[in-house]
Amino acid sequence: MKKISLFVSFMSLLFAGAVNAHGPVRGKLTASVTINASAEQVWDVIKNYDDMSWHPSIKSTTADKGNKKGSVRVLTLANGGTITEEMKAYKANKMSYKYKIIDMSTTGTVHHAGQDEPIPVLPVENYAATLSVKDKGGKSVVTWVATYYRGYVNNNPPAELNEEAADKAVTAVLTDGLASLAQKFDASASSSDVKIKLKR
Repeated sequence: MKKISLFVSFMSLLFAGAVNAHGPVRGKLTASVTINASAEQVWDVIKNYDDMSWHPSIKSTTADKGNKKGSVRVLTLANGGTITEEMKAYKANKMSYKYKIIDMSTTGTVHHAGQDEPIPVLPVENYAATLSVKDKGGKSVVTWVATYYRGYVNNNPPAELNEEAADKAVTAVLTDGLASLAQKFDASASSSDVKIKLKR
């Protein structure tokens, strides 16, 4: 009986260690907002891949192939950072497009596990997102879905590159963008109108 108890205790410790030392887990964050305007009116504001002037954190945008698949755009942020993204799909008839981050500038480094780790302007890895608009009884529902991993791919990430940091940063990007978009049609709209759902 004593041997069985020791074995169970050992396995419990082993399992707990495995859980605490897990690698990156994919996050899926869905942000949505209902706007009192037609889907066509809202889509007209966000449909151009080379124009994100509706997002308050983005200073300027360039894209080498407009709304064509494979188009690479560079977002220059208000803080001076840059994010480079590639268009993966564009469906005008469904009022949606999908893109993926392929490069980012950094805000600095954090010394962790014996080396300096760069901190991207958005602390995530393998980030892709889809932005879409749908009609709902004459109003529009804008949905922005982002999938990503934390910025540190090994076990035991530093605070700057863990899941919490990634979730917080992505939530801010999507919430600020959708709230600002809604305010173009209703000045009283705010970030509290944006619904957030996170799955991991």
